[in-house]
Amino acid sequence: MYNRPAVLIVDDDASLRTMLSLSLKRAGYATLSAGSGAEALELLATRPIDCMVTDGRMDPMDGFELSRRAKTLKPDLRIAMVSAVFTSSDAETSPIDCMFEKPLAVSSLVAWLQER
Repeated sequence: MYNRPAVLIVDDDASLRTMLSLSLKRAGYATLSAGSGAEALELLATRPIDCMVTDGRMDPMDGFELSRRAKTLKPDLRIAMVSAVFTSSDAETSPIDCMFEKPLAVSSLVAWLQER
C-alpha cells in the first residue's frame, strides 16, 4: 500500500501527531507515532523506520536528546525537527538533518522526505 519510507512522528500533542500522520499517509507514507521520546525509542528498536519527525519541546526528553539516542539505534535514520522555539543553528551540533518551523507546511516536509 505504501511505497515510500516509514516515518515515525514524535510529539506530545496527540492532535498534531494525528494531523501529520493523516497528511503523510495521503502522500503515500507509512507512519507510526509516539507521544514521548521513550515510546519513540522503543518503536525505533523494534520496527523498520527510515525517517523520524520530532517536536523540539517535550518532557522529560526533548527532541535533541531523542535524536542523539535515535542515531545510536539507527545510524542511517533521517531526522527532522518541527519547532516554534528552536532554529537551524540550535541543531548544528545535533544529528538533526532538517528543521521546520511551526506552523508546519506539510508540503515542505513531504518535499524533504522525497529528497532521498
